[in-house]
Amino acid sequence: MTSRNHGARFQREILFLIAGWLTASIAAHAQVTVVSLGNVSAGVNSEVIVPVLLNPATTETKVGSVSATIGYNSSVAAFLRGEKGFLLDGVNAKLQTKSELNEADPAKSRLLLTVATEGELRKALREGLLLSLIFKINADAPLKTKMPLTVSQLRAESPDSPPVAINPLTGTPGSIEVLSPESVPYVGCFIFTH
Repeated sequence: MTSRNHGARFQREILFLIAGWLTASIAAHAQVTVVSLGNVSAGVNSEVIVPVLLNPATTETKVGSVSATIGYNSSVAAFLRGEKGFLLDGVNAKLQTKSELNEADPAKSRLLLTVATEGELRKALREGLLLSLIFKINADAPLKTKMPLTVSQLRAESPDSPPVAINPLTGTPGSIEVLSPESVPYVGCFIFTH
């Protein structure tokens, strides 16, 4: 009886291995458009630049607009502004950002952002840096903490008229790490050392 149970267990393990391998294989071959946020770090009272990157699923995937809600903790860092990447100038793209602070729960503050090409014959956004989000780490931010930057309500559309939703689409979260003063690297200026 023990050998029967062992045989059934072995078969289940083999089935789980095959199912896991197939799932991983399908995911590896899936072509997904990705919008990702960078991971940055600095000391208190410092400005940080968080990159927002676009990686279309294929070279044939044409993305005309991207919108998302970025969650952050306003007790750790304040959102200052968004700055267009140089790739947006070549495709006549506009950037809109709006910060919505949650006074009752600062950890649930959010940033609404939209990047879209404009014009009669809209061009596609290019792969790479879409924009930079500028935050300032608060003077009273707890040291050695990592504030997550979450991505939700992500949407992308083609530049066609009417626009077509881009699917599959995923967002990769980022973070802002608050460094302690002793861990912030200081580099002297080479020009003034000679």
